[in-house]
Amino acid sequence: MEDQVIKNTVHDYFAGRATPLQKKVIEDWLKDAGNHEQYYQWLHEWELNHLQGRASWEDAFQRTQQMLHQEPEPESILQTDDTPTRWWNRTSIRLIAAVLVVAFLGVSFPAIRNLIYYQTSETGYGETRKISFEDGSSVTLNANSSLRYPRFGFGEGTRRVELRGEADFQIEHTPQHQPFIVSIPSGLEVNVLGTQFTVFARSRRSQVTLRSGKVALQMKQAPQASPLVMKPGDLVVMNPSGKLSRSHTAHPEQYASWKDHHLTLNRTSLRELASILEETYGFEVEINDPELASRTATGLLPAENPEATLELIAELFAINFTRHDNRIVFKD
Repeated sequence: MEDQVIKNTVHDYFAGRATPLQKKVIEDWLKDAGNHEQYYQWLHEWELNHLQGRASWEDAFQRTQQMLHQEPEPESILQTDDTPTRWWNRTSIRLIAAVLVVAFLGVSFPAIRNLIYYQTSETGYGETRKISFEDGSSVTLNANSSLRYPRFGFGEGTRRVELRGEADFQIEHTPQHQPFIVSIPSGLEVNVLGTQFTVFARSRRSQVTLRSGKVALQMKQAPQASPLVMKPGDLVVMNPSGKLSRSHTAHPEQYASWKDHHLTLNRTSLRELASILEETYGFEVEINDPELASRTATGLLPAENPEATLELIAELFAINFTRHDNRIVFKD
């Protein structure tokens, strides 16, 4: 019931009907950062029901800045206004929503556009999450990963997202042939129209595996260079120096086996597996013996339960391990 009252008050604010007392209620409610996402959802819902003309976002910001610096006329806290004021349009509504939050967070001007137009979905250690978009495309995040994307949909232009970590993409082709671009911290961009692929973007390397369709890889720093076009089954790895190498895999789906809570090992070294455990579960893994670190194994490991996964790794590699909190030591 309380949420419905707040929602109605927020909608009155968007419509220009909020009293000074109602504005104070909204301001107090927004001091809790946990309410910000709900605020933007209600904003989007209100906009869908009150579509108006488009306007320059920057012009609207400048007008609002001027208003904020004007000396307000004295008014009573009990004053009411029965006449709706509709001086703002759709773009101004988005702006004023951010300005209200900015008043409490001290967000700078360059951050306002990001605050309004983009949101970030994240996963913790041991978690996965599926994100679905209005165009029918979907992204599944692996553990310890994040995806940044437009809060209000992709619109009619390029569909662009930013990935940190690891994710599996199933991208739908649109009637307008809109490209879908995945940007990762290394500067590599994956440009697709409609396809299925997995992107690995962590500090130790960047990697793209294509299951179906076609994608083009382009370095953001070299837009004039010819892109590397991938075919189904291609596996492209970028090393720390920025060099791309391509190989072929008969089972590209194995690189997304984490979606089903499995780890696929294909002559995988214990050193590589230690990195996976650190990235997926937040462990600190120690292997003091270089020969042991180079030992490899092949198989499919259940990975839903970290403790059970450690036991299976020890059995598969014929080794022992000790665990103290998040610190794991592998030894013969």
